[in-house]
Amino acid sequence: MTAQTNNGESMKTSTFTLILVATMLASCSSTPTPPSKKPTAKPASSSEQFTFRPRPVASADSEFNPATVDLKTVEQWLIDAKSSEPEEAAELLLRSAEVLLREGELARADDVVGELIAPELNADQALRLAIIRARVQRGHAEFSQALAQLSDPLIESAVLEAPVRRQMQYSQLRASLYEIEGDYLSAARERIFIDPMLSPGQQPSNRESIWGALMQIPTSMLVKNINSSTNRDYIGWLELASIAKDNQNNIDAQVKQRDAWLRNWPQHPAHDALPGGLDKLNDLIVERADQVALILPVTGRLAAYGKAIRDGFFAAYYETLNQGGSVPQINQYDSNATDINTLYQDVLNSGNKLVIGPLEKENLSALVANHPSSMNVPTLALNRIDGNRFPNGLYQFGLNPEDEAEQIAEIAMSKGYSRALILTPEGSWGQKVAAAFAQRWQDLNGKIVASQTFDASKNNYSERIKSILQIDKSQQRLQRLQQIIGFRPTYEPYRRSDIDFIFLLARPNEGRAIKPLLAYHYAGDIPVYATSHIYRGSNSPGKDQDINGVRFIDIPWIFNQKSAIRRDINAGIPSSAGYQRMYALGVDSFRLHLRLKQLRNGASGQVFGETGTLTLNELGQIERELSLAEIQDGVAVVNPLGAANQDVSNDF
Repeated sequence: MTAQTNNGESMKTSTFTLILVATMLASCSSTPTPPSKKPTAKPASSSEQFTFRPRPVASADSEFNPATVDLKTVEQWLIDAKSSEPEEAAELLLRSAEVLLREGELARADDVVGELIAPELNADQALRLAIIRARVQRGHAEFSQALAQLSDPLIESAVLEAPVRRQMQYSQLRASLYEIEGDYLSAARERIFIDPMLSPGQQPSNRESIWGALMQIPTSMLVKNINSSTNRDYIGWLELASIAKDNQNNIDAQVKQRDAWLRNWPQHPAHDALPGGLDKLNDLIVERADQVALILPVTGRLAAYGKAIRDGFFAAYYETLNQGGSVPQINQYDSNATDINTLYQDVLNSGNKLVIGPLEKENLSALVANHPSSMNVPTLALNRIDGNRFPNGLYQFGLNPEDEAEQIAEIAMSKGYSRALILTPEGSWGQKVAAAFAQRWQDLNGKIVASQTFDASKNNYSERIKSILQIDKSQQRLQRLQQIIGFRPTYEPYRRSDIDFIFLLARPNEGRAIKPLLAYHYAGDIPVYATSHIYRGSNSPGKDQDINGVRFIDIPWIFNQKSAIRRDINAGIPSSAGYQRMYALGVDSFRLHLRLKQLRNGASGQVFGETGTLTLNELGQIERELSLAEIQDGVAVVNPLGAANQDVSNDF
């Protein structure tokens, strides 16, 4: 072999140099195979999606139970399978794989059934093979492939003849996959189908899962699909879920709808144990305050925010009034008018039974310091302060980015990711949000591979990304190789390969700079999840093309272009565009004051607000579950995984 030096002379390459060159080229130019992009599960047609399978007659089930077999038996089965007839061999292999799955040996279970072909098996064996492979794929985070495995026409036909226990196994597995992929309607359908087959001890947990899935679906979609099936239980569940999510600002109307449902569905599985706090609505009416104080800054540095919250609050107030609902007397106070504790005492002396505010953290801290054990009346603060113990009667409600970071960690874990890279801006804000993400991610047993900050003022995005992706190390190896062999070989830098996804905290302009740079530095295939800060809150396709593929979470208000209350605010207030999230906070502060007791019912006491699905934690802090969206062709698409199957069109 010969190579040309810089001066054009021929150079004999020694055997040693050849080996060295080959070794270093392998380390420099062999790009690791990126994770394959998961295919999107084929959307079910409307007839597929809402046609229930015939329910089998419950019978004694003598099928094989993997829980009764040890691994020693499995080894003997595998030996016996080699000398058995095809059908018997297939049975032994399937049983072996089922036991191995019980033991968590996914790779070996997959290998054991690797040569089996579904059309060559009997119906029951084909179904079991599909379940085994789907479980293995779920374990490897190949969720759409697992769903495709279970949705094969051969397998769906086999389910119709399967024993009851197998039908339940199949439906529970498919429901879990639908939930991961965001198709909550199909997940609920599967669980509703198997509910009558479950024992009385199993049904409560299954019904909680049904309700949890239905609560993820927009009201418009629930209503749209009520007439899509003849299954009575399914229709009843959809109607009840739509009642729970509707009339969040009008408890009286919601009670009427609930009572009508109870009369119409006396035999429904949810009739005697209403979920979601629907059985507590009457208590909310009896105990609601008739006089409410609204404490906000309408002067000073936060006046613009205070006024936006106030405008959102009264938009919800008048919406309720116009619908015939009951509203309290509202007394307004400027939090900058005097000392907050003096003002709070004046509020109490004026007969207010509930307080909404303050907004400023320093005012909230002062109130807590002055009321260490208990607030005099229920107080819904519109911010959150640090601490691990707060006075009784204090509820803290704000748009905290730490909540978003924690939710992204949970979403990423549900997708099967385990290794995260963090990109955040320099400064205390970025540090605090990154810490919240890291803490939650590690609580979920995730691994932080690396963390990097950037400074928008210095425009140092590229060098920071290049460094954290270890592109510079790849280039250093090239330089060393070039020094050894005396010429520049064909070379393509590569990035580190130990990243499953990137958690990105960035404002719109920062995100638009960072996402293209990730692609430029060979990381365009890594999924990126961001907080709401990356999205300005309105469609801007020309600019947001640069963040195509980024998934982010944001409040439902931002995506609900059809909301009448949002249209009214935007039409009536010329400067509304920059304060959309504050309006949503104001709307929800009105709705929440009616339902604070409902929140105390734990996980079932959800309130469906414009700032997210709201629940209360043990510290009295209101937590928000936001909507997941993805930028596609420069436009935010809500629930990108479930949208294809649910026909969702940003209508929350």
